[in-house]
Amino acid sequence: MESAEKEEISVEDEAVDKNIFKDCSKIAFYRRQKQLLSKKSTYRALLDSVTTGKDSARFQIINEPAKVPLLAEVFGIEGNIFRLKINEEIPLKPRYEVTDVLTSKLTTVRLTSCPGDTGSLVLASGKGDLKCHVTANPFKVDLVSEEEVVMSINSLGQLYFEQLQIPPKQSRATKKNEEDASVDTTQYTLTQMGPVAAKQKVGFRTDVHWMSESGIIDVFLLTGPTPSDVFKQYSYLTGTQAMPPLFALGYHQCRWNYEDEQDVKAVDAGFDEHNIPYDVMWLDIEHTEGKRYFTWDKKRFPNPKRMQDLLRSKKRKLVVISDPHIKVDPNYSVYAKAKEQGFFVRNHDGGDFEGVCWPGLSSYLDFTNPKVREWYSSLFAFSVYQGSTDILYVWNDMNEPSVFKGPEQTMQKNAIHHGNWEHRELHNIYGFYQQMATTEGLIQRSKGKERPFVLTRSFFAGSQKYADVGGFIGDPEAELLVRWYQAGAYQPFFRGHATRNTKRREPWLFGEEHTRLIREAIRERYTLLPYWYSLFYSAHVASQPVMRPLWVEFPNELETFSVEDEYMLGSALLVHPVTEPKASVVDVFLPGSSEIWYDSKTFAHWKGACTVKISVTLDAIPVFQRGGSVVPIKTTIGRSTGFMTDSPYGLRVALSTKGSAMGEFYLDDGHSFQYLHRKQFLHRKFSFSSGVLTNSCADETSHYSSKCVVEQILVLGLKKQPSSVTAHLADGTARPVAFTYHATTSTLNLETLSLNVGADWKVRIQ
Repeated sequence: MESAEKEEISVEDEAVDKNIFKDCSKIAFYRRQKQLLSKKSTYRALLDSVTTGKDSARFQIINEPAKVPLLAEVFGIEGNIFRLKINEEIPLKPRYEVTDVLTSKLTTVRLTSCPGDTGSLVLASGKGDLKCHVTANPFKVDLVSEEEVVMSINSLGQLYFEQLQIPPKQSRATKKNEEDASVDTTQYTLTQMGPVAAKQKVGFRTDVHWMSESGIIDVFLLTGPTPSDVFKQYSYLTGTQAMPPLFALGYHQCRWNYEDEQDVKAVDAGFDEHNIPYDVMWLDIEHTEGKRYFTWDKKRFPNPKRMQDLLRSKKRKLVVISDPHIKVDPNYSVYAKAKEQGFFVRNHDGGDFEGVCWPGLSSYLDFTNPKVREWYSSLFAFSVYQGSTDILYVWNDMNEPSVFKGPEQTMQKNAIHHGNWEHRELHNIYGFYQQMATTEGLIQRSKGKERPFVLTRSFFAGSQKYADVGGFIGDPEAELLVRWYQAGAYQPFFRGHATRNTKRREPWLFGEEHTRLIREAIRERYTLLPYWYSLFYSAHVASQPVMRPLWVEFPNELETFSVEDEYMLGSALLVHPVTEPKASVVDVFLPGSSEIWYDSKTFAHWKGACTVKISVTLDAIPVFQRGGSVVPIKTTIGRSTGFMTDSPYGLRVALSTKGSAMGEFYLDDGHSFQYLHRKQFLHRKFSFSSGVLTNSCADETSHYSSKCVVEQILVLGLKKQPSSVTAHLADGTARPVAFTYHATTSTLNLETLSLNVGADWKVRIQ
């Protein structure tokens, strides 16, 4: 065995060692920038240089002392978006510009020059009242709507754009030690301003200072005006959230590391023995042969297909780790082929960059190269990735990229990538390209039929098209572990993970009572799966985030902007995790002066626009359903999502102060692209008004057959007991419905309904 393979890399190698991180005084470009912060910039726009074309308006900017011209471009983009680019007019060499992130060629809107004050340029798109005001001296850009500035660039006069320069001659040793010395830097301040309507009109201002070591200034200004509009504008530019396979929304069990096939089998059986549902087993780096990705440890995992067949029999999946570093080993086929084709990032002297990570000495695949991505994608083919099956999915970790003992635990800034770009130019986008290649590989292996699942540690604008993002958790005591499960059950990605050398923490290892509480938290997640899946569909097609700060739903209420200990799931559920030990009471802010909120457990209700004290025990965390919403649920829970395909649904109907409610429901096969290519899905709308609950089609272009039925309906906030309840079907038939009314909680419970979830019907309450 080679010596590098004998080296044991410990978790401490990735631990944060403050000694390897530089403070600002040791970073050359930051020192230069900081010196300028106390000075007003001397940039002015040369408005006599303005030219307008089909796509943009251009003009020069001059820094008075240097007299070196910059070129500014302003673009109007469909949907209330402006784009500002500033670059050197004639750089010594091209500056890096981000590619592959924007979804397609953007639809630009021709900008025309309008009359303005002396020394200013006013650009308008002709759509809406939004205008771009360019002030010449000092240079400033304002976006103005209804005569009010909503966004401003360089209002504080801190623009500084450093021209590319020929670096001074240095010795080889000096170059090696000064790899972080930048020769081009940019900085500017973006100010966002606007009115917020509360009880009275109040103005606010937020200043954000941006600093970049390289590249150009290329900023998109998303003007909304509503939070929902901003999400749509962002998705128009970078793409919407990928539609995940249904299993990804279940519970994931992970550890560094499950030791062997027997360990996996025992943990899997433990979930069944304790009646706890889960969907995905995860394997960390120890499942490989010496940290060589796309391999299996022959002693620990001698028959990976048999292990996956066991999981498949319970309709569960497997996720394995695949990091961007490749062990330096000529006998390792992935390394040998990548080296032969020149697929690794290079060092500044032209050789392959080598750094230390989990396998020991490693080289790093240059995912910025399209040919590398194409090759990497091919490694996931079943014929290439021996031991993999169609239930195996991927976790991209350490892809910042992480380099132990490197500068600030990453790659040297002067390492060379495809196109001869230095690492400093594209450090933040490196992981994005690995996600892209991994996702494409999983799609290719199924010949484009199956949706992939990829989790990534590194994220960039547009990553939502390819992957989910996840993190790690520490080593908690039993009470805190219960609270983490309760909080995690109400977050988009739900995974339990533990690092090496920590106590085992499978859900049943903390005593019978804690096992019961964790089981209930996980089962509540599975109960809400129809709502979760519908939210992800909305994120996919309408750009609305699954998990939202309160101000997204209530942007006109000032109080919501400071709330950081609770959040919305979609527009219907408000969640307040409990994080303090031994907590018996928590303060919950319920927004909306015209809203009513229902406790999801007790059905007690409160009016909005107030803070209420809620008694809590370790049994649950406060979750409230918003009046006026309909939340679809599953009424029976299986051992995994795959066992719940045909299980019945329920509806939780929470009435508004006006006695109405509305909600949506989405269903497809849960795994393929048929919903996209052949419109094979159900999209239903539930509405309650004047005592009638209606199920109608929300998308007439779709078609999907489901045997599932709505068997239970719970109506919250019904003020009086009905005399009768009748179900009316699409064929004109009607039948009475048995019901139970609870006057103390104002709830109506309808059971044994058997109404097809994909059919039109009405339930009339009289």
